[in-house]
Amino acid sequence: MSAPSRHQTIITAALRCFAEHGVEATTIDMIRAASGASVGSLYHRFGNKEGIAAEVYMEGLRQARELTHAALLDCSSLEVAIRRIVGAQVDWIVANPDWARFVFSYRMVLAEANREESFRAEVGAAQHELAAALFALPGGEVLRKWPTGIYPSLIVGPVHNYAQQWLEGRRHVPLIELREVFAEAAWGSLRG
Repeated sequence: MSAPSRHQTIITAALRCFAEHGVEATTIDMIRAASGASVGSLYHRFGNKEGIAAEVYMEGLRQARELTHAALLDCSSLEVAIRRIVGAQVDWIVANPDWARFVFSYRMVLAEANREESFRAEVGAAQHELAAALFALPGGEVLRKWPTGIYPSLIVGPVHNYAQQWLEGRRHVPLIELREVFAEAAWGSLRG
């Protein structure tokens, strides 16, 4: 098995273990059994369980971010881009509920694995790229000049807030049914 696919197999197996048992109760041996990897391989690749958990967290964010970037391809306007980004986030959460729950609930794994600094750098770069892409689109001139971290919060923050409650069973209208509501709200919040 190639290194990237082996890496992905381990991450996916770890996510299943964390979803079933929680991060605290999951052991390296559980991840080893679920992934088929050796204990030595797990320690070599990730350092420890905290390193695995941090990589699971980062991979979930990367997947969601890749969908955001794909949503921006060939957009005819800022409004189309905003609506596509919201739709991509809704679709990812609905298709990956365990990963979404993990990302919404376990940010502390980054600090436990000493990955906060690299996380902030990766997210900061992604926020700058997103803001630049939005301003470059036809209609981008209507955007207010805010700090770059504001744009993702306004575009997908409400989706994430509702999704977290929905995944916990505290909201009963399926997230997918509210896709257009969140798209309209995001577009309305960003218009100049």
